[in-house]
Amino acid sequence: MLAVMALAVMVPSASAAAAASSSSSSSSRCLARGGRFLPYARDDKPAFAADLTYCTNYQSETCCGRANSDQARLDMRNLALNGAPENCPETWAMHFACSGCDPAVSAKPAPTVMCRRACDAVYDACGSAYVGIDPQADVLAPCSLERRDLLCSRLSEFVSDGAELCREAGFAVAEAGNCFEGQPEGVKRSKSAKSSSSSKSSSSSSKKSPSKKSKGDQKRRQKQWFEAYLADLKRRYRHLRKRYGVVADLILVAPFLSLTLTLGKTFSRRLARARRIAHVREAAAVAAEQRRRL
Repeated sequence: MLAVMALAVMVPSASAAAAASSSSSSSSRCLARGGRFLPYARDDKPAFAADLTYCTNYQSETCCGRANSDQARLDMRNLALNGAPENCPETWAMHFACSGCDPAVSAKPAPTVMCRRACDAVYDACGSAYVGIDPQADVLAPCSLERRDLLCSRLSEFVSDGAELCREAGFAVAEAGNCFEGQPEGVKRSKSAKSSSSSKSSSSSSKKSPSKKSKGDQKRRQKQWFEAYLADLKRRYRHLRKRYGVVADLILVAPFLSLTLTLGKTFSRRLARARRIAHVREAAAVAAEQRRRL
């Protein structure tokens, strides 16, 4: 009888322990973010990632791989090449592009809940940067040369405040509480720290960092990103040329021909309008001279 009672006590405790272990393991999963976020390099749980080229704050425990960090660098390069202020690329990557690499974010279903302070920080830093709509993800993104974006506008003309910016970029917004706010690159994240615990330090360091960087550093970074972009274009062209031959040249030239025709039509219309205006002014001057003589 005592053995049966002991077995009855042990069974619930074992089931509770199994449930606790399953819940703890499920809390560290890599849930796909969707939108502009590329698929994670891992499907099971966060781990150390040695191949990150950016977002290295989360290198010790993350679902991201090289492709995810390269996407963050691509956003920074596109912003730098499209009139972004000095501290805009780093701020965008810190709060937006690297958010999916935080294990506390990847363990929760999309969309990522962004702190309002982070949204306002990106809006203040990138108000004059050019952005557009990513047609595949249907979210706001930096104006991209890869997508051949022609309809881009300044961020401050596209959205009115930080909250609207985050919603258009595919995030949810929370005033405070359990929400994400990034850290500057190079600030290591401890495993026990939550994503919202370092909000004050990240906001203060993001405000101080622009004053330490000179215009020469900004030009140097823009030159490096532009050179990396040209190298990537050459690599893609060589791949297309090797695979498709002369057709690759036609594929590359077609958008430029279309743009040239569009610019030619616009120039012709403006020239014709200028000629009409000149003709009208000349006729008005002749009529005024005739009235003066009479």
